[in-house]
Amino acid sequence: MTLSQDEFGVLGPLLVRRDGRPVPVTAAKHRIVLATLLLGANRSVPASDLIRRVWGESPPDRAGQTLPVYVMRLRRALGEPQLIRTTPTGYRLDVPPGALDLHRFEEWSARGAALAAAGDFAAACTAYEDALDCWRGAPLADVPSESLHESEAPNLAERRLRVTSELVDVKLLLGRCEEVIADLRRLTSRHPLRERFWSQLMVALYRADRQADALDAYRQASTALARELGVDPSDSLRAVHHAILTGDPALHQPATNRWAPVSQLPAPVGNFVGRAAEMTRVEGLLTRAAATVVVCGPPGVGKTAFAISVAHAVRDRYPDGQLYVNLRGHSTSPPPSTSAVLARFLRAMGVRSDHIPVDEAELVRAYRARLRGRRVLVTLDNAASVEQVLPLLPDDPGCSVLVTSRNEPRRPLRATTVRLDVLRGDEAWKLLARSLGPEAAVAQFDAISELARLCGYLPLALRIALGNLVGAPHLDIAAYVDDLRDGDRLSALAVDNDDTAAVRRAFDLSYGALTPDAARLFRLTGLLPGPDFSVFGAAALLDAPEPVARRLLEDLASAHLVQRVGADRFAVHDLLHDYAAERALAAGEDLASARRRLFDWYLRTAVEVGDVLYPELGVSGPPRLSPDVARAWLAAERASVLAAVEHCAEQGPRELSWRLIDAVSGYFGSHGHHVEFLHAIDAALGAARAAGEHDAETSMLVWLAAEHRNLGNLRLAQRYLREARPVDGRLVWLHTGLDGVVNLELADFAAAAASFDRLEALVGADWAGPHVRIGVLAGRGALRLLRGDPEGAADLLARGLELARAVDGANVEATCAALLARCHTATGDYPRAVDLLRGALASWHRTGARHARAEGTAHLAAALCLGGEHPEALRTAQRALALVQELGGSPRIESEVHNALGLVLRHLGKPTRAVAAHLRALELAGSCEYAYGVVRSHTHLVRALAADGRRDEALHHARVGRELAVRGGFGAFERMIDRALDDST
Repeated sequence: MTLSQDEFGVLGPLLVRRDGRPVPVTAAKHRIVLATLLLGANRSVPASDLIRRVWGESPPDRAGQTLPVYVMRLRRALGEPQLIRTTPTGYRLDVPPGALDLHRFEEWSARGAALAAAGDFAAACTAYEDALDCWRGAPLADVPSESLHESEAPNLAERRLRVTSELVDVKLLLGRCEEVIADLRRLTSRHPLRERFWSQLMVALYRADRQADALDAYRQASTALARELGVDPSDSLRAVHHAILTGDPALHQPATNRWAPVSQLPAPVGNFVGRAAEMTRVEGLLTRAAATVVVCGPPGVGKTAFAISVAHAVRDRYPDGQLYVNLRGHSTSPPPSTSAVLARFLRAMGVRSDHIPVDEAELVRAYRARLRGRRVLVTLDNAASVEQVLPLLPDDPGCSVLVTSRNEPRRPLRATTVRLDVLRGDEAWKLLARSLGPEAAVAQFDAISELARLCGYLPLALRIALGNLVGAPHLDIAAYVDDLRDGDRLSALAVDNDDTAAVRRAFDLSYGALTPDAARLFRLTGLLPGPDFSVFGAAALLDAPEPVARRLLEDLASAHLVQRVGADRFAVHDLLHDYAAERALAAGEDLASARRRLFDWYLRTAVEVGDVLYPELGVSGPPRLSPDVARAWLAAERASVLAAVEHCAEQGPRELSWRLIDAVSGYFGSHGHHVEFLHAIDAALGAARAAGEHDAETSMLVWLAAEHRNLGNLRLAQRYLREARPVDGRLVWLHTGLDGVVNLELADFAAAAASFDRLEALVGADWAGPHVRIGVLAGRGALRLLRGDPEGAADLLARGLELARAVDGANVEATCAALLARCHTATGDYPRAVDLLRGALASWHRTGARHARAEGTAHLAAALCLGGEHPEALRTAQRALALVQELGGSPRIESEVHNALGLVLRHLGKPTRAVAAHLRALELAGSCEYAYGVVRSHTHLVRALAADGRRDEALHHARVGRELAVRGGFGAFERMIDRALDDST
């Protein structure tokens, strides 16, 4: 393995061999010095680090004088004084290639990862085994340094475990399941909180046709996590469990886990030149080991382009993904909140929306837990402060972070800082010449050099200049240089130490070359609150037709003053955003009117979209958009609308903040962007309270309640509803209807009935449309259905469905149809139930109501199953489960899905898997106090356990279920439990 006869080791007891002979290092402090130098081999280790490792955080006064003595004696022991060299800041120990076991371990590990990524799994397995063979025991086992054992040793041990798990992945890919089961049993016993080992064990057992053992492994993992940490299994471990329950064919495929690599990196910048030394350094830091690197430099120097180029260059080192976010730390637009960034990252990494916490501290924990055991590169672009960065740092040694910022960190970040300055003259010339062409490079060499100088060698200024020159009918670079040298008043006012002066000169010329209309649109882009904008938003800013805005945006894009980020969408660099806002002020633009036009367009379109998708929330006119167009607009403008809400809440006009929330609430409430939406509602609530607007405050409290109900926090939803005191007719309707639904799900039937009585009292009001009456019928029908009277419920729901069809209310029509279908399922009319549910699902698909679709699909699976269509029922139940996992749903709905799945599995003769599904349903229903779901789960468990031969457990669930049914007023379930016990005897 080594290229010399020297050998050093830290992966176990400290090891030194020179010329093949052991070299004893007996003094304890000498071993600490040697171990520290080996961990930093081939680079200078500061004397302060050595002192801390030897003496801890409180070294003696003479530590600085004693350390050189230890080094001198260590040199003598090693037999070669030059092996340890003195550097200006400390000491450096140079080891030959392959001589240090840690280096060999890292080399073989990287080779294994590369081979696995290339699909050569057999060779990858050998490489990983060679890497693990470098270990001789606990790292630094005989080195008595508390500091090393607190920091370095755990890091080394973690890297060993990560490579071990990667070796297991490869063996599973090779089909060596039986071989790894024994190893994984040992690993899960030693590391019971490491979920990746449990996941691998479950997959290995399942592939070895030991499904019951695989499910038992999940129960063991859940118990260990609950006992030691008080937490539930992660989403990835639950995903494997769900796949086993549903017999997901993907478990038999080569993939061993449910992680899907994600890459959020923007495309690399074309014509990237220079920075060779910095690129080599940063790539080395990110390739050799996990690192945090801060790239800093003045605005316009190309930090983002550099970081993206580096991130693409090291992608192979991070096979699990690359996360990216623009923190907008130096933009006039508000930066994204930490919660919003973390929620976005978690969604990108496959976490279901309903499993994303709302609390920021919990978000940080979930984010770091999701990255644990992974190799992911996180790029944090345009950070303004350490405070922005700290919550976004992973805590896993397999992950690295690349930060760009104008300033170096002002307090410790444990990061390596790399500063970018302007390009060298030859690099700037090359960047210009490549785009201007070889003829210009030869004929106008001096003019290109002068252009680079006048642009301050800043990449952004150079690219802006290119935007003015490339494509011009006559490429007269010298004339452009003369114009650039003259400048204008804004540039003349720039102070000498202004980092943006060179950029400003290029901006000035680009801006000066615009037509008056294009210049005006550019100025108005300084008002945009969100990360990007559409052609239609630009038209609103201008108060001009869409074709005019589109043509002007093409002009701005050609001048590099805006950049395309998608179909009909554009973004503005933060410096250009600032420059545009400055120009708007200098030009005397009526900024308030322009911003109001933009926000009014957001509001007007959001209301129109709501009319299409959620007409029951208040129709303002005949809709002109199709449902597909409406959903696409909301998806594209989501971030901008929420940014507008927060801007209006803070800077006005305040009323637009709560009006925008009212307009988009239906969409956000059903599409899973809970963290961002809650943050925006809170902002609008604060604005309403500050303005003393009681109705607006009440409306925001109702939407907070609705969101927490979607998240399964029924008690918190109830608290917000009690805090709200509506007086306006529409608000009274929304509040009362939601209060009835929440009480219904909490099984407080008396309170639910009172809510629906109050709702009926509103039916005759002047403002009340037919949706109020439909709400009364649907609410009372649901109440009767849950209390065990499907015939009485069906009468109410049929009337509600007829009325909903007459007023073309897609969502309320689907709700009545789905509830009526459940009545028919309860009375045995399965074909009718199936027809109604399929119609409801079609309506919810058009409106995008994802929670309702998941629940309706589960009930469709149950109806198909009871009607004897078992294969189709299984496919439908699996589709419902996939919908919940992919799109998000509340614990209440997920419990319904698992109960439907269990029902189908029992009818297919798979009682063990049915029991597991119903137990999961019971757990979910209990977590959100969904009493109906709890009793339903106990009822299903009676039959499933009896079918599985577990009579005593069936009797236990029968006793508990019957007691809860009596207490909650679920008469139908009491009778169902009795029949189930009779049938099993």
